[in-house]
Amino acid sequence: MYFGAYIGWISTSFSLHSRGKKQKMKILFLSHQWTRNSHLSLYSGFKRFIHFAALGNDATLVTFGPKEEEYEEDNVSVIAVKGGGKDYFFSNRMAISRKGSEIAGQFDVIHSIVSDCTYHLPKNKFTFTLHVLPGVVRYKEFRQNAFLFLKYHLIQKRAFRRARNIVCVSSNLLEGIPKKYRSKARFIPHGVDTEFWDPALAKMPKAFPEGGYVLSVGSHGMDRQLLGQLIEANPSVPFVFVGVKEKLGAHPNAHYLSKISDEELRDLYLGAALTSRPLLFATANNCILESLAMGKTILVNRIPGVTDYLTDETCVFTDTLKDMSLANIPALKLDPAFIRRTAIEKFSWSSVVNAYEAIY
Repeated sequence: MYFGAYIGWISTSFSLHSRGKKQKMKILFLSHQWTRNSHLSLYSGFKRFIHFAALGNDATLVTFGPKEEEYEEDNVSVIAVKGGGKDYFFSNRMAISRKGSEIAGQFDVIHSIVSDCTYHLPKNKFTFTLHVLPGVVRYKEFRQNAFLFLKYHLIQKRAFRRARNIVCVSSNLLEGIPKKYRSKARFIPHGVDTEFWDPALAKMPKAFPEGGYVLSVGSHGMDRQLLGQLIEANPSVPFVFVGVKEKLGAHPNAHYLSKISDEELRDLYLGAALTSRPLLFATANNCILESLAMGKTILVNRIPGVTDYLTDETCVFTDTLKDMSLANIPALKLDPAFIRRTAIEKFSWSSVVNAYEAIY
C-alpha cells in the first residue's frame, strides 16, 4: 500500500476519538446509484455508506428515479429527480448535481459518493469519493473505455479542481490523480456491511456440498484467463460463479448462478471452502470485502488495489500456489476469526464513516 496514504487513513480514522462526543451534522449525499436504481445488491456497494452515516447524522440523498419525488428510506431522506435509461451522456448525473447545487446551502456537508454527480456543486464546498480512473481501470470493450474517457475529461477533471476533499478507495487511484490535486486527496478504504455479511446469520446451502466448492462473485475486472487455469488445474473441485454473464468455458466442474437474494449469497459464502476473485485491475471489490466479513480465505492475484485490502495473513495469493493446485484445501485455509476481525476493525462501515466525518 502507498505508505503515506495508509498513515493518512489511520490518523483520520482515530482522530475523532480525541474530539469527545461527535456532533450531529446535516449531510447532503449525491449518487446515481441507490437501492431502487442500482445493479448491486442492497447490502453491497458504496451506497451502503449512506445508511451507516445516517445513524448518527441527518442524511439527505439526491438521486434519480422514474419521476420527481421525495420519500424516506430507513433514516435517509431521499430526493429523486426524474431520469432513467443508460445515461451514456450523463444527463441523470447532471440533473442530480444541479439539484444538489440548488439545496447545498441548507447542509453542513456535501458528499457525492461518486465523482459522477459533482459537476454543478459549489466550488470548494464538497467532498467526493473516487472509484475509477482511466489507466487504473482498464476495460476490454471500447464502449466502456470511451465512457471512462469522456467521464474523466467532462466531469472528473472539473471535480478535481473544484472539490474540497477527494477520497480514493485505493492507493493506486490516489497515485493516479494529477499531482497538483493530491494535497487535498487521501485514501480511505471502501467498507463492508459486517452486520449483514456475518457467518452467524447464514445457513449451509443445500445445492452444493458443504465446504467442497470455491465461490467467485461478480465479473467486474475478472481475470478470466487466470480463473480458467485454476478451474482446469482442479477438475475435481466445484467452482460456483455468481453474477458472471459469460461462461469461462465448457468446464463440467463450473456452475453458474444469477438472480439470487442477498441472503442466498450469504449462505453460499458460508458453505464455500474458499472464495476466489483474480482481477485484471482493482480499486475496491465487493467479493473481497464480503469474503473478509464472512471469515473466508480468498484466492487473489497480487496487484495494486488488492493489496490495500488483503495481506498474506488474510488471503492466499495465487503466485504462492504450486501449479495452481488446490489439492489440499484445508492447508490453504487461514484463521476465519482473524479474517472476520480484520474486516470489522478495518473495513466495517462504522469505521469508514468515522474516517470521513473527521475530514468533513
